[in-house]
Amino acid sequence: MNAPQTPVYHQDKYIIVLNKPAGMPTQGTTDPRQSHLYGELCERFSYVGLHHRLDTPASGLVLFTLDRSVNKAISKAFKQHWIERKYLAIVAGNPGESGTWSVKIDGKAATTHFERLAQADGMSLIEASLETGRTHQIRIHAATASHPIIGDRRHGGAASKLWPRLALHAVSLAFRHPKDRAPLKVWAPPPLDLMPLVEPLLSEMGSSLDHRYSPGTEAG
Repeated sequence: MNAPQTPVYHQDKYIIVLNKPAGMPTQGTTDPRQSHLYGELCERFSYVGLHHRLDTPASGLVLFTLDRSVNKAISKAFKQHWIERKYLAIVAGNPGESGTWSVKIDGKAATTHFERLAQADGMSLIEASLETGRTHQIRIHAATASHPIIGDRRHGGAASKLWPRLALHAVSLAFRHPKDRAPLKVWAPPPLDLMPLVEPLLSEMGSSLDHRYSPGTEAG
C-alpha cells in the first residue's frame, strides 16, 4: 500500500507548498530506502526545484518550484530574506517577552528573533523568525539560551524527554508570487501530535492562532 501523500496547502503552475510531517526528511538521506518529500514530489511532477529545507524531526511548510522559469526569482527571494518564514516552538522555561538570539553557528553569523505568545506549566510557546538559515538554527539558539525546544533529541538535554517529537513547526510562509508578484501567504496549524502541548498554552493567549496567521487577517 502506498503511503499517503503529504498535504498540499498551495499549488499552481509554478510553485507548490506542502505541510511536511515530523520525521520525514525534506530530501534524500544516506538511506536509499527512506522516503522523503522531494522524492515524493519527483514521482508526481516532471520537474521539481528544491530551494530550502526543514529539519527532519520538525513539521510544517516547505516551498518547491514546479517550473524552472521561476527558480531564479525564488532563489533570490530566499537569499534576500524576502520570504517571511514563521515558526512555532514550545521551549522550556520563560525566554522573555521577546528578543533576539545571535550566537554564531559553526563560526557563521546567525540571527533568530522570537516573540513569546504564551506561557504555562514551565513552558513557553514562541514564534521565531530567521534572518539567517543555518542548520538547526532555532534549535541551537534556544538551547544555548537555556530554553531548549521540548522534544529536541539532539540539543534539548532533559527537555528532550518531555515529548516524543520535536516541538517545532513551520507555521507560515509569506512572499510575493514569483510570476505575478501578488502577495501570497500560506499557513498550516500545528499538527495533531503537537496539540496536547499547544492547547494548554493557547488557552493562555485569549485568541486563536487562526487570528494571528490566517491570510484573511493579513494586510494586502
